[in-house]
Amino acid sequence: MTRLILAVAFAFAGLSGAALAATDYDADGDGLVTFNEMLAAMPSLTEETFSTIDANGDGAVDADELVAAQESGVIPAAG
Repeated sequence: MTRLILAVAFAFAGLSGAALAATDYDADGDGLVTFNEMLAAMPSLTEETFSTIDANGDGAVDADELVAAQESGVIPAAG
């Protein structure tokens, strides 16, 4: 249910399809992607790269940080 809410919220907010990819990484559906969640999807991810993606340093990646990382080429874009 949370994933559906996030997808609808992103769609209404006019965010790119890349933002929807956050739900692919967010295993527990809390709206944030932890290092372990991202590592499960991207086994070659390093803590250094995760720290780069986590721009605000809160220990989790939100949709905006994920999109920024994809747009800058730090991680591959979805789709």
